[in-house]
Amino acid sequence: MAYRVVVKCGGGAFFVPNEAAENLKLCTAGQLRVLLFALSRGFAETSPETVASELGILPDDAKDLLDYWVGRGILECEGVSAPVSVPEPIPAVAPVKKEVPKPPETKLSMKEVQELKENDPGVAHVFSEAERLLGKTFTYSDSETIAWLISYAGIAPEVLSTVIAYCASINKKSFFYIRKTALEWLENGIDTIEAAEERMRALEEARTWEGKVKQVLGISGRNLVTKEKEFAETWRLYKISPELIHFAYEKCIEKTAKLSFPYINKILLSWHMKGIKTTEEAAAENKLQTESKKPSFDLDELEKRMMLDDSVV
Repeated sequence: MAYRVVVKCGGGAFFVPNEAAENLKLCTAGQLRVLLFALSRGFAETSPETVASELGILPDDAKDLLDYWVGRGILECEGVSAPVSVPEPIPAVAPVKKEVPKPPETKLSMKEVQELKENDPGVAHVFSEAERLLGKTFTYSDSETIAWLISYAGIAPEVLSTVIAYCASINKKSFFYIRKTALEWLENGIDTIEAAEERMRALEEARTWEGKVKQVLGISGRNLVTKEKEFAETWRLYKISPELIHFAYEKCIEKTAKLSFPYINKILLSWHMKGIKTTEEAAAENKLQTESKKPSFDLDELEKRMMLDDSVV
């Protein structure tokens, strides 16, 4: 089932810059609404007050949301100073896929496997490293899988060794998993030892980061679900510290008595746009806003939104 835009005769339309489309994965629903409203006005100027009135939000929130797109270089405002630098939303673990011919499902005999090991030092090294990393004696099926991945799938021996090392590091030692991972890496263009080592480093970094996020949010006994991983990856790309995430988590619990990734994300992005990087700065900002009776992010309003937001985790 496929969907497409309905183009009506005489209907209006507006363009969306490519840079905006590239940010859809990381932006919030509120940021997207504001962007679409601004784009719908063409090249006419708009203001936080106009956005607030049209979209039914607070002017301060409208300004924060507009400033987000200024920070991305998609909107501009003469009265706004140089935006906070925001990293490009390029997932560290998602290389661009390329077309790879599907290898034939051919079975190698034990004699062929043995000849391959004897005639190619690189292959012999893979077997030696695999036995050391996996800590077991190979069956014929195990040996045939290694030989097939090199001979027919075309995976370089040094790349396959790195795949096996990665699988062993996460305790996924079955050859079914090793084969699946090796073919995925190949499909993603990882066909050199340099690319394989970078892929392994990125995966380890993401896995370690997920562990840190789970720890500061008090999550145990389960992995993050897809939407939670997207929020966590956004925070990693924005270089938000685990300590600041925990501080935002405390504010979330104080106000809602439950864990909400969208709620925490709203707080963190508000701080990020203000250049707040430490818990001390966040506490000082919160105190300042409390004393002035005007919070840096309207928690009451945010709570109402979260009640209606289907994406609340």
